[in-house]
Amino acid sequence: MAIPNTTPTPNELYNGEMKKMTDTELRVVLLVTRATLGWEEDKETKMRKKEDWISYFQLKQRSGRGYTALAKAIDGCIKKGWIEARDSEGNLLNTKAKRIGRKIFYRLGRIFLDKIESSSESEEVKKEPQPTSSESVITESVITESEAYKRNTIQKKPITKELATQSVAGKEINDLIELFKSINPSYERLFRNISQRAAIERMVKKHSLEKIEWAIKVLDKTNKMPFSPTITTPIQLEMKLGDLIAFIQKSKLKAEAKKPTIAKIK
Repeated sequence: MAIPNTTPTPNELYNGEMKKMTDTELRVVLLVTRATLGWEEDKETKMRKKEDWISYFQLKQRSGRGYTALAKAIDGCIKKGWIEARDSEGNLLNTKAKRIGRKIFYRLGRIFLDKIESSSESEEVKKEPQPTSSESVITESVITESEAYKRNTIQKKPITKELATQSVAGKEINDLIELFKSINPSYERLFRNISQRAAIERMVKKHSLEKIEWAIKVLDKTNKMPFSPTITTPIQLEMKLGDLIAFIQKSKLKAEAKKPTIAKIK
């Protein structure tokens, strides 16, 4: 049950990262958490804010710390991966020089977000329906990823190769998973994950191979942009495809609005 007037906080903060922080660094991380995870952007999907602009004045007022202490703490938090700072175009501001005089958008670092997203992904996997006989490509019944790995290791048959040769669809799925290489350092694990493969298969059947290929390719750019949904796996793409399309459409509208009209040129 959701508790009103509360902000969800990453467990990783308590499970190891907090003890590495100074008092001011902890305050900065908590304030960034409040400004992002503390706000629901979409009431229907329950999607939380990804990042937010926070001025130095706001940080000083809410943390009770001075500008010098805050500047040192922010720099430390960025270097240690606890938070990220970006400009309005999504460019990473990872040095003091880059942040001077800029309007800064803060978000939690990958140390926390990777844990949050993997946990969310696990919950989604639990809710997924059991694959039908057409979806089952390794055995007649559903088996876990670790069992699949052990079984194929014993039989000395690479999982990705076995899946790829089952059908033309298997090769197409592998080709699409390969596209995640630029945005997911652990993309190889996706090849043998039945749930991830099933997500791609469903999307291809519903939207076509070309459209899903385009959606994956555009992630390399949108993942770096402020306010865009972060997507690094097929399941996340299936869950957030509507959000991604809406974000791209809004970005195009903004770009069109900035173009000079003929009247303005004259």
